[in-house]
Amino acid sequence: MKLFFLVMESAKLPEPQFKTDGMFTVVFQRAEEKSSGKSSGKSSGKSSGKSSERTWAETKELLIAKSPVKIGKSALKILEMVYINQFITIPEMAKRLGITERAVEKNIRNLRNQNLVIRKEGERSGYWELLL
Repeated sequence: MKLFFLVMESAKLPEPQFKTDGMFTVVFQRAEEKSSGKSSGKSSGKSSGKSSERTWAETKELLIAKSPVKIGKSALKILEMVYINQFITIPEMAKRLGITERAVEKNIRNLRNQNLVIRKEGERSGYWELLL
């Protein structure tokens, strides 16, 4: 195990995150890409979920400011869960919020319509992405 961390450190890769919320999960992160300093002139508006640059409070304020309508309590909790774990499932969200999966799906549909969150790389094996 020590060799694994030494290799990760020598490659300048971030340490993996170990989570145990119902099941054991290991999240590996890609190395930071170095910018050439050039800009394409287009802003993609992408965020990879949890950002090392912003806290949840800062991210929340940006999302609230971006939304054309008031974001409800459940929707804010869903956004926070996505911020913390971009691989979270709808059933997990429903269980943590104490609401039905259908209610979570309705909240997500509204968040998608407001361009605050999208699903990447498929419904089953994909992940959530916050759009800032």
